[in-house]
Amino acid sequence: MVRSVVRAAALVILVAAAVAAAGCGGSDSPDGDPGEFAATLLRQLDRGDAAKAWDELHPLHQETVSRSRYVSCERGDPIQGTVTKVDVVDVKNEPARVPGRGSDETSTAVELRYRLTLPGGAAQSNDLVVHLFPVDGRWAWVIGPQDFAAYAAGRCPAVG
Repeated sequence: MVRSVVRAAALVILVAAAVAAAGCGGSDSPDGDPGEFAATLLRQLDRGDAAKAWDELHPLHQETVSRSRYVSCERGDPIQGTVTKVDVVDVKNEPARVPGRGSDETSTAVELRYRLTLPGGAAQSNDLVVHLFPVDGRWAWVIGPQDFAAYAAGRCPAVG
């Protein structure tokens, strides 16, 4: 259940570095707050708005998995519960790898703490780090390595 949340949020991931000059799309600094972006992304995924989340995905990942495929796969593995609170705990620059690329890049790591109300009413607190990458003046997130490998192979990620 927690894996589902972590996978969905950051597929997140975990959620995401500055795009190298030779990489996709350029490296203009985004105007928006990275903490707000990451919290909004988590809420979108919680609401099942995978199409909107795909719109904010890193271009390499958009090239790897079509919007319709991503939405279809995510609908098959929704977050189990409801995100009722999201707090930004920390925002810092640190190296991270864009799955599908060979080396680490500079990313903005956003640590979130969120409360998940599970079916049956129990509440659970979770921490999540989402790595964001500036691409063409906007923030972009990335799918996690295992899920990215499944999408790259033409499959939906494992459910659960």
